[in-house]
This record gives sequence, C-alpha cells and structure tokens, in this order.
Amino acid sequence: MHKRLSFIVSILLLAAVLASTFVASPVSSPKPSAAQDETTLRVWGFVWTADWLDAVAVGFEETHPGVNVEVERFEYEAYRDAIVTVLASGEDVPNVVTLDPMWAGDLIRDGALSALPGVDEALNPDDFIPAGWDLCRYDDVTYGVPADLDFNILFYRKDVYDPAIEAAGLDGFPTNTEEFIEVAQAISNDEQAAILLAVNDYYGWYQNFLTPYNGWLVEDGEYAFNSDAAVDALTLYNDLVNEYDVALLWDEATDGSPNTALKDGSALAIAHGSWYATELASFAPEMQGQWGVAPMPFGPDDRSYHSASGGACFSIPGRAENQDLSTEFLLYLEQPEVMATYYTIVGGLPALRTAWDHLDLTAVNEYLDVPLAQLVAEWSVNTRGMELPSTEVANNLGEAIYLVTVEETDPAEALDLAVEASPELD
Repeated sequence: MHKRLSFIVSILLLAAVLASTFVASPVSSPKPSAAQDETTLRVWGFVWTADWLDAVAVGFEETHPGVNVEVERFEYEAYRDAIVTVLASGEDVPNVVTLDPMWAGDLIRDGALSALPGVDEALNPDDFIPAGWDLCRYDDVTYGVPADLDFNILFYRKDVYDPAIEAAGLDGFPTNTEEFIEVAQAISNDEQAAILLAVNDYYGWYQNFLTPYNGWLVEDGEYAFNSDAAVDALTLYNDLVNEYDVALLWDEATDGSPNTALKDGSALAIAHGSWYATELASFAPEMQGQWGVAPMPFGPDDRSYHSASGGACFSIPGRAENQDLSTEFLLYLEQPEVMATYYTIVGGLPALRTAWDHLDLTAVNEYLDVPLAQLVAEWSVNTRGMELPSTEVANNLGEAIYLVTVEETDPAEALDLAVEASPELD
C-alpha cells in the first residue's frame, strides 16, 4: 500500500514539474558531473516512431540530469520478432517498448508487460480520443500510453472518382456501401479496379468491414467473429472482388508492393492510416494533386463507427529495470507539447486531444491539397479502439478471408472454421 501511494505521489509530482517546465522559458539543466552515475534508459521503437522518440528524448534528459535515453530503431517486421523473443527470454530487456495492437495482446496475456495503474491517475483519460486511450487497455487495465490514431481512411484517385461521383448525383464521396458500389462499377474495368483489397488482410477487414457492421472478435467471453455481423462483413469483402468486380485482390507475397498498382493505375484506391500520405508522396511525387481522402464508406447506414483505430502504444516490459523512471518517461511523452511533435515527424495525429492545441490542424497537406490533420480529427470521433487478438486469431481470420475470396468457401463456413481453430479463451 505504501509503495503504491509513493508511486502515485511521484507521478503527480512529475506532472507538476513538467507542466512548470513547459510554461517557463526553457532552461537547460546542468550536465551531470563525472562523479555522478549515469542511468541509461533503453527505448525500442520501429521506423518513424523511433525517429520521433529519438527527437524528443533530449527534452527528458534535460529535466533528468544523469539520465541518458538510448533509442534503438528497428524495421517493422524485424522489430516484431525481436521484441517477442527478448521479452520471452527476459534477458537484455529494454526499459520502454513501442507496441502495435496486432501483437500487443499476446504480450499482455503472457505477463510480459507491466500494468500501469498510476498512469490512469496521472493522465486524464478524457483528454484522449476514446479509441486511442482504449487501445492500450486490456480487461480495463492500462498497459501503455497511446501515440497516434491509426484508423484507416480511403486514399482515392479523385481525378477518376470525382466525375463518377458527380454523374451519380452525389454531393461528395460515397458514405455507404450502395453508393460506393454504384460509383465503383462506373469506374472499374479490365484495366483498373476501384479499390485494392489484400487477399488475407485481417487488419483491414477488421477495421473497415467488421467494425462498421458492429461486429466484435469477442463478446460475453466467447468468440464472436462468426456472428451474423461478421458473416455480412466478410460477404461484402468477397462481393467487392468476385460479384461486383470492383476490387483488385492483392497478395503482397507474390504481387509485391501494392504501391505498384496505385502508381500504374490498376488500383484507384487503398485503405491506410493518414500517415500513408507521406509514403504516397514519396513513391509517386508526380501524382501530387490527383489523390483525395475520405472515411471508409462500408457498412449499414446506421453504423456507429466507420473504422477501428490502431496506432502505437508505449509500454514497460515486466522484467525491465527502473520501472518508476520508465513510467516518468511515458508521462513525459504524453505532455501536449511533446506529443504534438509526433504529427510533424511521423504524420499520425496524436490520440491526445490536448496536443491538438499545439498544432495547426487547418494546415494544408501540400501533396493532397487538404487540411489532413483537421479531417482526421473530425473523423476520429466515429472510430473505436481495436480489440487485442491473439496471433492465432489474426492468422485464422486471414485464412478465412483467403478461403472465401480465392477458394470460394462460404463466408459462414470459413468463419466457423476460424473459431474452431482458435485457442480457448480464459
């Protein structure tokens, strides 16, 4: 009890110190003398998230003399393997790790991450978009703090879509399944498809189809991804490919990067997080001004959400040293002025709404010619946080999508098989 109280008090004191630091003019803290012991805080991150951590680490070091933040950068696929291996072994464990919801659930259930009850009290959950705050929680326990809102939006070729939208008598991009199919059929032919869908994309299906149909992976302690809502969602995914002929089914393992299809025009739209605007500008700079963005249009008219939000979370391994100092680092990252820089460096809008006060949300993205941050902020209200599935569940659903779209298996049968193959729920 005494340890918990001490922890909470230290967190509250940290918040007060950081708040006063940001209000006052920045003053560099004195460097530790040679006689002082230095503490190294090892932080792991993948690609652009690591770039941001490296950029903001100096601010934490200035307020914590004697602390050296060492950021280790990984490519995404290699990072997943490294973090699972290291946390399972318990050897050479970093102090802070960056997590993706695609595999965070397994780490939480395996006891590899520390619960952070003090963070719930030091940070105000109401300052966050609910979808972002919920992303780092499991069974109502917080295991990390969120970075960005990585829900899918549709990047589409407006030079092709817009004339068809006008011809359909719509005021803007389609907002439901029926409207999308009407426009998609008008622009799809043997040479080009209205949208690119991946052959076994559990993540995209969950975000853009299951969520709008108000389907869940788990309900009342049981698997629910073979529900009527899930069957409807998978049926639509397949119909876009095999009935309406408006989707290009893509297998990255054999077809390569989907960027190729977007650049040569064989696919006219793709679903990605808002960060994809940076990648699009990088591989197709000559297509500046040709792309539009819109929220995902699939699902019934009365849907509660148009997508689910992924994103990165920052957590502390259970076997990491310096747990209290690591927690202070997490709280430092969630200061509005610090988190605001996440958008400028990474391109993802922070889940922390108070950080938006330090951003010009109306700034126009030059490549897309729209105020991208402002649009994402508006659309984020109608997203929900992703559930944290096991790797087996994700793989089984990917297999179900393949069976339906390629092998012509009945959607209900494929989802039943996915449930049967999934591990028992505790």
